[in-house]
Amino acid sequence: MRWVFNLGYLWLAAWIWPWFVFKYLTTGKYRAGIGQRLGALPERKDGRKSIWVHAVSVGELLQIKPLLKALRQRHPEHDVVVTYTTRTAAEIAARELPDYFHCYSPLDLSWVVDGFFRTLDPALIVLVELELWPNWLMTARRRGVPVMLANGRISEKSFRNYRRFQWLLQPAYDAINTWAMQDETYAERARALTAKVTGSPRGAAVSDASLALARPGAVVVTGNLKYDSLVSEPDAEKFAYFRGAFCIGNDQRVLVCGSTHPGEHELLIDMLPRLGCRVVIVPRHPERYAGVRDLLTKAGAGWRNRSELSPEKPSRASDVILLDTMGELAAVYAIADVVFIGGSLIPHGGQNMAEPIALGKATLFGPHTHNFKATVRELKECGGAIQVTDAIELEREIKRLLDNPGERSRLGQAGRARVLAGRGALGRHLDLISRLLHG
Repeated sequence: MRWVFNLGYLWLAAWIWPWFVFKYLTTGKYRAGIGQRLGALPERKDGRKSIWVHAVSVGELLQIKPLLKALRQRHPEHDVVVTYTTRTAAEIAARELPDYFHCYSPLDLSWVVDGFFRTLDPALIVLVELELWPNWLMTARRRGVPVMLANGRISEKSFRNYRRFQWLLQPAYDAINTWAMQDETYAERARALTAKVTGSPRGAAVSDASLALARPGAVVVTGNLKYDSLVSEPDAEKFAYFRGAFCIGNDQRVLVCGSTHPGEHELLIDMLPRLGCRVVIVPRHPERYAGVRDLLTKAGAGWRNRSELSPEKPSRASDVILLDTMGELAAVYAIADVVFIGGSLIPHGGQNMAEPIALGKATLFGPHTHNFKATVRELKECGGAIQVTDAIELEREIKRLLDNPGERSRLGQAGRARVLAGRGALGRHLDLISRLLHG
């Protein structure tokens, strides 16, 4: 079966290689880490068997830092190793995880995956959110290495695709011992994918984590690790640093637009002259920085890159700030009076809004939030965030909140109380991991 996927990947590569080579030569997106992804790994000196944790990109990597620390404390007999897929995640890992063995994840070719298994020697694989690479998972099953899906999330679009190709991907689904899902909606989708394994038309719920190992493919609702890693109080030193670097006066209000996408940048920049506040724009992907700079220049707006600034070399008091650094968004949310969450004015599905809400920030997002349905539903029920229908309503609500500190405080505190009440997922994940390792 592994060779079916190998041939499929090679057939696809034969068709797209000119495009890939062009991208490889003209951008750094596919160039970074290609050697590691093909198996040229750094030397791993630790001889212990490992707990192999895979986080695709920056968001997943940052949210599992408490998990990694806890795994080291609870399982000192194992080395904890980390893999990732993106260049930005590699940069964050180099800075945030210097004492962990970390590298790019393998391309899903059986001989490459075999090399990773020989080097990392895993006793357990923990996949964060959802990574269904068939050769990787089938190799784990063949070698008797248990796999846990942690903080599981399956979007509607992904679920439709996984169901469409279930006849082909079932061996990958079967290799996952425990599906630890964020909420009941995602758990229902996981049960549908594991139906063949659990032996019932829709799979079966497992409410007690101790039963999760009783049969393969069991589904457990554990909650969201993101809530456990949330910062609920601003770092005073970073708060002062960013206010100084961005030259924010005591009488200035601040709007932070986090994880924004093309199609939103134009709308946000158009409303800048009418907002009457300082603005920080944080594009979701680094390759979008240049486009946002061009839009700001064409609009006649003064702007500065955050990477050029410090309290000693601050921006002007009127500049729009482009956050062109990685891993600082959570700290920058702390200086905001109002936050807009990107990916939601366009049909992208939204981005995670938990970080600013945990800090008690008045938070808005657009109508397209289908990737975070449960969180949005809970926040709307408690009056802890505002969902707008379009850019016109967004501008109106931003202005209203900027002019109403009492409403900002009420909105922020209601949302903060709700997301912080969702903590506890870390402990449930650790219990499941312990049972997989020693059960």
